[in-house]
Amino acid sequence: MNKVLLRPLFRGVYLKKTEKKLPIKKFNVGGFSKVEKRNLLLTPITSALLQARTMPGESQLGSVFRNIGKGMETLPQTQLAIKQIDLQEKARKEAKEEKLKDRKFSSSKKVLDQDTGNIIFQDEENIQTVYSTKNPSELRFVPVPDAEKAGKPTKVFDTETQSVAYAPQGDILTAKNSEGELRYLPVGKEESFVRAYPIIEGVQSDTAKFITKAQLLENPDGFVPVEGNLEMILKIDDYKAAKKQKNDVKNAMLAARDVGNIITQIEKDIVTQGAFTGNAADTVLAITGMTGFIDSFVSRNKQKEGKLFDKQYQDTENAITKLTNPDSDDFNSKITAYLNAPETQAARTSIINLAYAIAKAREPGGRFSVPDIELALESIGESSNKQTFLAGLRRIGLQIAERAIEDYETVFDVTRDEIPKGYNKVVDQYNYFQGVQFTEDDKNSINPANLFGAN
Repeated sequence: MNKVLLRPLFRGVYLKKTEKKLPIKKFNVGGFSKVEKRNLLLTPITSALLQARTMPGESQLGSVFRNIGKGMETLPQTQLAIKQIDLQEKARKEAKEEKLKDRKFSSSKKVLDQDTGNIIFQDEENIQTVYSTKNPSELRFVPVPDAEKAGKPTKVFDTETQSVAYAPQGDILTAKNSEGELRYLPVGKEESFVRAYPIIEGVQSDTAKFITKAQLLENPDGFVPVEGNLEMILKIDDYKAAKKQKNDVKNAMLAARDVGNIITQIEKDIVTQGAFTGNAADTVLAITGMTGFIDSFVSRNKQKEGKLFDKQYQDTENAITKLTNPDSDDFNSKITAYLNAPETQAARTSIINLAYAIAKAREPGGRFSVPDIELALESIGESSNKQTFLAGLRRIGLQIAERAIEDYETVFDVTRDEIPKGYNKVVDQYNYFQGVQFTEDDKNSINPANLFGAN
């Protein structure tokens, strides 16, 4: 029966049925209980009685009272000892409570509530998880530096003068610019990476690259940050930014691998199909043969990325709308003619999906720009002849692989030989598109006489 009642399920049913309650003993923690104090006070008297002897001519009752008196002689000393022990226990409890109180207090920090503008105390969990109701993209509570650190200057970006400066830490949370926003933004780790478009001879490059925050601060006019501007970059936590960058470059390697597979397969299909007239029908036929693989790539990203996929695919469609609108500043007549050709209509979705795949390999974690989609479509639509079309495909494959590899090397601080084996396919594709590496099966396809024959 006892073994059965040890099981919670059976014990619960038994107690409910019999309406019995198990007795729970309460134990005193620290100090002496009332019973223990009573026993200690009676111990000297009990000891004296146990050792009592009746003196000659003394009655038994007289002997009892004499020994009780003897035992009571030490009673004050026993009471004093008990009191001292109680005081020590009380002091220990108070010290423990004070320690817990201090620990609880230290677990909270003085912060600035950005919603109310008040200085308050919040625990670490709220500091790291609660977002502002006024600015949902920013954390609500900002730790306030202690008095000793408040006066020390910190390197910041002055939003009023749009330049790097030094400001007391206390001013970082309080000083406002002419627009009523925080004037100073801490620079943070200058060795951390940011992605930006280089300005070359006054023209913004279509390809972003990783640079250090220090490089951007030293030459703000030489780069355009992907995030939009320098202020946006400095508002992003360095740790979160680094984590996102590592995730993005990993995704870029996977996307580059998939796009490389698509390009090499299209290349082989064109080489084996023979005549290539140079019209849209040939490129559509080549792309149609890869529809399953392209659609699989798109579906996989849709399932994996959800909202990001929706935004990037919408960016792709919006860019195509601008590129094919004669009234748009981004109008591209060549792409428009290609997309509007009768032969293209049957494979329009596959062409858009391929453009998305190429843009995804170039911009894995951010929004697509019109130039991203324009470059992708131009590489697909270069079909004046076999040589031009295949050269365009190889060029985009080389650019995607090269960029993915270089970004991975930069963010993870590794050499080409140290890249994990899981990404070896991308390195092989880079060498292939560059004309450095090919297999026995590729020899015929790379032969100029076969690959670029007149059509």
